[in-house]
Amino acid sequence: MYILKPESRERIWGTPRLHDYYGDQQIDKIGSVYSASGVSEIDCPVVNEEKTFSEIIAEDPKKFGLKTGDVYPLIISFTACDENLSIQVHPTDDYAQSVEQLPYGKSEAWYFIQPPEKGWIYAEQQIPEKSVLLEAAKKNEYTKILKEYPVAKHELIYIPSGTIHALTKGSLVYEIQQSSDITYRFYDYDRIDKNGKKRPLHIEKAIETLHPEKQVEKRTFPPGNTFAQREFSIQHLKGKQIVENKSEIASILTIIAGQLTIAGETCQTGQSIVLLKDEMIELPETAEAVLATPIRYWEE
Repeated sequence: MYILKPESRERIWGTPRLHDYYGDQQIDKIGSVYSASGVSEIDCPVVNEEKTFSEIIAEDPKKFGLKTGDVYPLIISFTACDENLSIQVHPTDDYAQSVEQLPYGKSEAWYFIQPPEKGWIYAEQQIPEKSVLLEAAKKNEYTKILKEYPVAKHELIYIPSGTIHALTKGSLVYEIQQSSDITYRFYDYDRIDKNGKKRPLHIEKAIETLHPEKQVEKRTFPPGNTFAQREFSIQHLKGKQIVENKSEIASILTIIAGQLTIAGETCQTGQSIVLLKDEMIELPETAEAVLATPIRYWEE
């Protein structure tokens, strides 16, 4: 097993609340703390090794249940916002492969550790026609045609790729996503970045990859529950127990509350441990975690 060191990223809508999840203390507006990631843009260092997550995989991919050249197929993060995120859509597999030359798109799920202030996020459209959304883009009137989707603390939302959505102010989530970090922005509230410029929009690509018929899925996610979709499964764990990776592919155990010790190394809230096939770890009574396992759907 391997312990990863999280990577923090500053965002215009970020928050100091992520300091409690191993966020960089030098960054005030942290948007995401990437607890486990092995893509070129966000590559988590391995504790007690002078290597990154992607580098140890490249050395022996078979050990991680992967093939030569594979990127670990999931990214795990803690994401939080003190302002609404941009209204956005992520590419589907087909669109990512044909347009971005990437192996897959980006479906994701959010487990709400802290809910949005107003009790809802943006998800799905009130009117399914793309033409209506495109007309709204010209007038900056997205909020009139998007659904205010209710969410509460400890609920889980699965957002399939090709679905329009946005986290809203106050949210703090455990986030699992496919290892594609492409976001197409429809609307960003005309915000100005620290360089005095508006962030770029990607309306054409967003419209092209949008599937208005797709819907998000919401459910409660108490300890002991497992949630599985085409791309991944996650299990919510709390209290003393043995956690075992029974999958052929490496799993990611992420601490969402408390801490645990492995061979004298203390792992804090916000950190992740990579469990290889058949590896086990004991979760202490005071800890809470999520075990994430990729599903190799692309080989079916």
